[in-house]
Amino acid sequence: MPAPGTLILLRHGQSVLNAQDRFTGLLNPSLSSIGEDEAARAGALLTSASFSPDTLYTSTLTRTRDTARIVLKVLDAPDVPVRAAWELNERSYGSLTGRARSEMLSELGPEVFRFWRRSYYGAPPPMSRTALGAIRRSRAFAGLPPEALLPTESLCGVVKRVRIFWHQHLRPRILAGENVLVIGHGNSLRALCLVLDRLSHAEVEELNIPTGHPLQYRFDPGLVPLVRGGEYLNPLAARTAAALVAAAGGT
Repeated sequence: MPAPGTLILLRHGQSVLNAQDRFTGLLNPSLSSIGEDEAARAGALLTSASFSPDTLYTSTLTRTRDTARIVLKVLDAPDVPVRAAWELNERSYGSLTGRARSEMLSELGPEVFRFWRRSYYGAPPPMSRTALGAIRRSRAFAGLPPEALLPTESLCGVVKRVRIFWHQHLRPRILAGENVLVIGHGNSLRALCLVLDRLSHAEVEELNIPTGHPLQYRFDPGLVPLVRGGEYLNPLAARTAAALVAAAGGT
């Protein structure tokens, strides 16, 4: 039986709505110029680590797919299969979608704001039918099942879909010795870390994953991470970036 493969998690580069400090959720913006640079630097870190993915998974949203395109160009690996999975999409932020975080903090107050944004079970009020319909017409959601586009969602809901995806798709590939790169979002990757590291609700509520920083997981034969929490390929820069995310209120 082969040794387990390596899994690397990468949050997409900064999007234009990230740059405006808005709740992006299921909206489908492109990368900002900073995000494009972050994706290129991530590709360079993967090259320096001699990481060659056998399979690459993204969400169905443009910002992860464009990050993948840039990373593979830097790796000079045009033949790596790229598989888009809605289970890796960002959380639905409901009525907060597209709103400026600073405005919502002022409007809601810190306790409600944190409960809706960071708690395990909290979900914002649902978005309107009009807003949901506009998102449904996006190419990113064409042909997807109804459960791929919810009017609102808690982190708990994201964990449920990501856990199924881990067992059905990622786990078998890693057990077979494949090296897998997953390019996702702040919340879908937090959910995957919860599954991998068996994080408590309190731990995952405090977890922040910065854009553009590859996080590496190596496993024992039972697929238990050798290092709980994984290892960033550039740990100092990643810690600094994660601290900035935390200071801004979290992923």
